[in-house]
Amino acid sequence: MRLFLSIPIPEEVADLLEDLQTDLPAGRPADPEQFHLTLVFLDEQREEVAQAIHESLESLRAPAVEIRLRGLELFGGREPRTLYAGVADPEPLRALHAKVLARLRAAGVAPERRRFRPHVTIARFNALRRGEKPRLERFITENAHFEAPPFLAREIELVHSVLGARGARHEPLAAYPLIEE
Repeated sequence: MRLFLSIPIPEEVADLLEDLQTDLPAGRPADPEQFHLTLVFLDEQREEVAQAIHESLESLRAPAVEIRLRGLELFGGREPRTLYAGVADPEPLRALHAKVLARLRAAGVAPERRRFRPHVTIARFNALRRGEKPRLERFITENAHFEAPPFLAREIELVHSVLGARGARHEPLAAYPLIEE
């Protein structure tokens, strides 16, 4: 099963992201009901590994993290693949990420080694057609000052990502509360 750990996005922030999508000049908008911030991508895992992941996080003691989405950026360089909203101050999320990685490694789970760049995906692109790239760049410039109100991440979810013809469908399997101070 394809798994990841994520932080859910509250409805009021998801609504702002969905509003951005209405003027998107290209690409395939992400499903607003599935907006999330991926903490760790775990890829394909056997059921017993999924159980080890769950057990390693059941006793996690980590503080809740305040998150503020700010700005729009692209992954993919000259050939954009993903439009996303960034995180204003990623350091608290990086600390949470490190703590979760340590738990996973102690449980014998080795997630992929990719630099952690916290973000929320807004749209995905295959190949941009003629004229779409300048319109996309203009859209990003016009929305460069996007900022959502801060929210408190109160839990981490273990999510099963089911791939289908219309993209991935995300099914939360478990939630691990974070400690509010």
